[in-house]
Amino acid sequence: MIVDICAYFGKWPYWPVDTCTPSAVVEELDRCGIDRAAVVSTRGLFVGWDEGNQETEQAICRSPQRLLGFACLGPLELSHTLHGHEIDFDNLQARGFRGVRLYPQHHTYHPLYEPFVGHVLEDAAARQWPVLLPLRVIMNWGLPQLSLDWIVALVERHPRVPWILSGINYFHELQAAASLMQRFSSVHLETSSVQGFNAITKLVDQCGAGNLLLGTGLPLQNGAANLQKVLRAKISDAAREQILETNACRILRIEGGQ
Repeated sequence: MIVDICAYFGKWPYWPVDTCTPSAVVEELDRCGIDRAAVVSTRGLFVGWDEGNQETEQAICRSPQRLLGFACLGPLELSHTLHGHEIDFDNLQARGFRGVRLYPQHHTYHPLYEPFVGHVLEDAAARQWPVLLPLRVIMNWGLPQLSLDWIVALVERHPRVPWILSGINYFHELQAAASLMQRFSSVHLETSSVQGFNAITKLVDQCGAGNLLLGTGLPLQNGAANLQKVLRAKISDAAREQILETNACRILRIEGGQ
C-alpha cells in the first residue's frame, strides 16, 4: 500500500486546477498508483476552516478506503460556528479525523503567540495526533511562507507532538528539517516539496527512513512525479517501504487497512 500524507481537494484561487472534487482526487490517486491520501479541503485554508472540515468529513465518509481526514484548525475568531467555544478533539476523532494541519500564513496569526496554538498542540501531544505544519502549502515561491525560525521554535517548545514538517524545499530549509529530525524522534518530514539532486537518498543517509513520509501535494502538484521521486531514489527497498507505507500507517494509526 502507498499512502500520501499531504493531498488536497477543493477550489484553488491562484490558478486553474481541474481536479478539485474528492471523487476527482480519488481518480487522480488511481492514475498515480497511490492507494490512500490524507486530505483537507482548501476551503479550510482560505475561507473558513470549520466549514472546510465539514467538507473533509463528507469526503472521507464517501471514500473511507481511499481518503484520510486531517482537521484544518485556526483561530476560533475565524469560525462562524465555534466562536466562543473550544476545539473539541473528542468530536474531531468521532468524525473520523486522524490528525491536524495548521496554516498560520493563510489564517494570519503568529503561531508562537496565538493562545489556541498551545492548547491544540498540548491536546495533540497527549493523544499523539500528528500535526502537519507547512513552511509553504506547495512548492511555489509566490505563495505565503512561514518563518523557518518559527517552525523550529514551535518544535522545540512542543517536542512531544508528532510533527509532520511540510513544504520544505532544499538547502538551509532541508538542513533545518534534518537537524530537527536528528534531535527529536517526534519530527517527521513529508516529501512533496523536497527538491535537489538525490535529495531523498541524502536524507535517508543522513537521518534514516524512519521519519520520512511520502507527500505529493496533489492535485496542486504533480502526484506521479512526487511518487517517482521516492520510487527512483537510490535507497533500500526496506527504506522505500517505510517512506511509502509503514511510517504513515504508524503515525495515522492505520491497522488492517482501516
